[in-house]
Amino acid sequence: MMYRRIVGVVILCCMFAISVGCSKQVAKDEARLYNMKAYEEGSREARISGRGLNGRFLEDLQASFSKAKMPLTNETYVEDDIGNITYQYRINYDASQFITVYIYQNQAAREKGMTEIFGVTEGDANAAGGHNLIISNNETSIVYTSTGDKTDNYYEQVKKIAPSLLAKHQGRASS
Repeated sequence: MMYRRIVGVVILCCMFAISVGCSKQVAKDEARLYNMKAYEEGSREARISGRGLNGRFLEDLQASFSKAKMPLTNETYVEDDIGNITYQYRINYDASQFITVYIYQNQAAREKGMTEIFGVTEGDANAAGGHNLIISNNETSIVYTSTGDKTDNYYEQVKKIAPSLLAKHQGRASS
């Protein structure tokens, strides 16, 4: 009889401990849902990994450059507080050859942003430490930057690839 009581008390204590631990975790999960933290984390992860709304555009970008023997590597991603997105890649791991994709909220914001960064909204610009080729359509700009002894190694190829990518993905690449 005493054995049954001890076993019963131990079982009750275990159940209580498990339920307290679960409820704390449930409360944390619920708090994350209510403050949108889980949604933001999931959305950011999807965009970074190319599974989000920009996924098709980024996949086409990478495929087009790979097909031209210019694989895009070392991807970085930045989003500002109003939703403008920047993706940057090295071309074939080369630290002097970059492709940067700027995706703004609208065309006016893109034009303002490109002017602030490069001094022009389209074409050639010597700014930001190198020679830049800016190709834009609506809210999106693809910028080829080259520096050092390898200036303009991929200039002609980018000039062919970027306009067709932007035409294929009309409007905001993420919409």
